[in-house]
Amino acid sequence: MTFEKTSIQKNEIEPIPEEFKKPEKSIIDKGWRPALWRFLIISFIGFSVIKFVFLMFGDDQDPRKTPLPFFLSILAFNLASEGNIIINRYLDKKAPWFFSISRRVKKQLILSFVWTSCLVILSLMVLPDHIYAEPFFRQAALLTIILGFLFVLIFNSSLFIKSFLLNWRKSLLEVEALKQAKLKADYRILQNQLNPHFLFNSFSTLISEIHYNPGQAIEFTQKLAEVYRYVLQKRNEITVPLHEELRFLNDFIYLHKKRMGNSLEVHINIPEEQMDYHVPPLSLQLLLENAIKHNRASEKCPLIIEIEIAGGRWLQTCNNLQPKRSVSSTGTGLENIAQRYKLLTGEDIIFGKTEKKYCIKLPLLLNAE
Repeated sequence: MTFEKTSIQKNEIEPIPEEFKKPEKSIIDKGWRPALWRFLIISFIGFSVIKFVFLMFGDDQDPRKTPLPFFLSILAFNLASEGNIIINRYLDKKAPWFFSISRRVKKQLILSFVWTSCLVILSLMVLPDHIYAEPFFRQAALLTIILGFLFVLIFNSSLFIKSFLLNWRKSLLEVEALKQAKLKADYRILQNQLNPHFLFNSFSTLISEIHYNPGQAIEFTQKLAEVYRYVLQKRNEITVPLHEELRFLNDFIYLHKKRMGNSLEVHINIPEEQMDYHVPPLSLQLLLENAIKHNRASEKCPLIIEIEIAGGRWLQTCNNLQPKRSVSSTGTGLENIAQRYKLLTGEDIIFGKTEKKYCIKLPLLLNAE
């Protein structure tokens, strides 16, 4: 079975403004132009530092006659800046600011110190032996190293500020977009997902149970109340634990099986260790309702729905394909779930289809609290 990512309609998600997606260019951005400006500016700083060090010790060296110190200084300063930029980009992906600011700062400072120290050692190793015998070499080398570390500290500070502010602004916008999307999704859930058609079928089944089986009518009424209580309780939640969603789903399945009997089979196989993962509320109910809506079901050819874990971090729902001919699909239900996942994790839900089977995979989420 081949799985594909879902497409999300562009008008369904509040877009992040372009000024935050593409902020003003700076010399630490990617691209040949920022790199060229960066090289020129850093080279000037490296040249100025070594010139200043020579002047401090009364030696006005001509870079045309003794180019090696100037070349090494320019090279070391450029490598220091490029290395710190790469470290910053790497940590933006692996250790974003919004998880732990102190941990991020520590990691960046440690990696920066290690990289700068390696550059200092390599620079000293490539120096010719006669330079070590020059007067004031140790003092000059120490001053150069101090100025180099000071440059790295200032350069890192600019990286810290730029990276932190951009991520902070983007996070605020994404949180706001998620709130807006959640309000829309809540409205759809209450208005569409547990729709009047479902309520009408449930009451019709309840009337039948009251007439023919009063004892089971009480249990049916309790399950119906539990379903709507869950909807009201979880409408303000962004995610819910999987075990809570499955408990609600069992009540929801009970109501459908009372109406459909043996024409509906639902098999849930979720290991206990996966139960603490999170999903958006009512997402499984929506997938179940979607399968029932679009497929025929009879005792001879029952609709079989399987819910299980796939690949360790995906919640997979599959059903056998018995499509109804007269049902039209707007795709609103899947777009609802896809929108939430896109905003929560940046991931798409994925689906796969064969001649006999239709599957949807939802990423399992960690507790956001």
